[in-house]
Amino acid sequence: MKASPSVNQELLALERTLKSRFHPVKPDQQFVGNLRSRLENTPFSRKRQRLGYVYIITAGGLLIGLTIFLIGKGLFQGSEEA
Repeated sequence: MKASPSVNQELLALERTLKSRFHPVKPDQQFVGNLRSRLENTPFSRKRQRLGYVYIITAGGLLIGLTIFLIGKGLFQGSEEA
């Protein structure tokens, strides 16, 4: 179902009227920064951050262990063939 052109024009006129009457809000940057830091430092976000560190450390440990295992396996296979 298509809107008639006159309805579109009326909506555009309404948008222009509202745009001319209402100006965008420019909040205080100090308030925004304070709010951001309070939201980022909630107990939930700290817990999530700690959990992320645990995952990264675990993945790194597994990767290092796998690397050491493969290097050792290659050294032992090389010494058995000689």
